[in-house]
Amino acid sequence: MKWTKMFAGEERELDIADNGREVEREILPDDDDGVEIVARIRFNADGQVGRAALLLASTLTKEDEDSVKRQLLDLGWYSVATEVGGVYGDLPQKITRALVGAALNSGVIQKDQREMHALMHAAFESLDAFIPSGLLEASIGAKIAIVRNDRWISVAVMGDTAYHAVAHHERFGLGVMHI
Repeated sequence: MKWTKMFAGEERELDIADNGREVEREILPDDDDGVEIVARIRFNADGQVGRAALLLASTLTKEDEDSVKRQLLDLGWYSVATEVGGVYGDLPQKITRALVGAALNSGVIQKDQREMHALMHAAFESLDAFIPSGLLEASIGAKIAIVRNDRWISVAVMGDTAYHAVAHHERFGLGVMHI
């Protein structure tokens, strides 16, 4: 249950949690730029790198991206994000260069057969989900996030695809591979 109360001229929103305790939430001012949603996500297992990569790929600002990367680093997880765009036929080379370059340059992976193999498998899985067969000459713009810990690596791709600029819509793909 949610309701709004007035205290000393300040508006606040209260949630009644499942346990019956009140949790105060800040009410953000109305804004023409959209809605801000603040969420708390707890990572409690090494196998949740996919969730972390999807969160990183979903960031819209450099500040939010850096914040997620700092928090992942606090867990001992390495991460990087990059962006690619273009026409479908031109993307395989662009994506490979962006993906491998970002992962190596940021230190997320080492130039090692085992780590490169895991990265490419996770990338293939995520791109296979992101780009459906039959898009042919579609326009694509995407953010690629890579997150890894000691045992797992994940690649998340989130962005827009369309045959025409007016018809762009969001898509995402996720791949996870054991290192």
